[in-house]
Amino acid sequence: MEKNDFLEIVKIVYLTPENAKFYETDNGFPCVNAFIPMVKKDDLDTSSSEEPVWQDLSRVFFHRAFPYDSADTFISVTDKDGNEYGVIKSLGDFDGKGRDIIEKELKRKYFTPVIQKIFSLKERFGYSYWETETNHGRMSFAMHDTFRNIAKVSESRLVLTDVDGNRFEIPDVMALDRKSFRKIELYL
Repeated sequence: MEKNDFLEIVKIVYLTPENAKFYETDNGFPCVNAFIPMVKKDDLDTSSSEEPVWQDLSRVFFHRAFPYDSADTFISVTDKDGNEYGVIKSLGDFDGKGRDIIEKELKRKYFTPVIQKIFSLKERFGYSYWETETNHGRMSFAMHDTFRNIAKVSESRLVLTDVDGNRFEIPDVMALDRKSFRKIELYL
């Protein structure tokens, strides 16, 4: 495969304030009107025009390429099936209502309470049960296979995933109080 063939396959459309206008439905779902090459409705669509046109792509979903390290860069914009319409290089490129819509949806999707204190941590039959204080108040959750569901993002930063797929963050385990640290120390 030649370099040019590869570049045709991985063609990336960047969404900017000039070619993407975000809006919300009455129910608060994010949508976009975009000036991009015509989006194919299915694999049988043989239209091959690369000329950009304004089109209403309606409901869209946002996915961060680097959710831990660079949360506001390279945000993929997809349809409900995960087909990518384009990529936002930097959230900082947008302002006003468009930026508010994107941030609101990302905040909802990537809701990650920060654990400040661990009151209780008990292990039973392969599950661990957590009682914590977070930046959003007191929270309880359960984890299955605890060792596998604690991701060490850096030397001291952890991301925990509970049985329902919710994420919790401990930005610095060394900053926890002594009792909290002792409870989690086994999993480090």
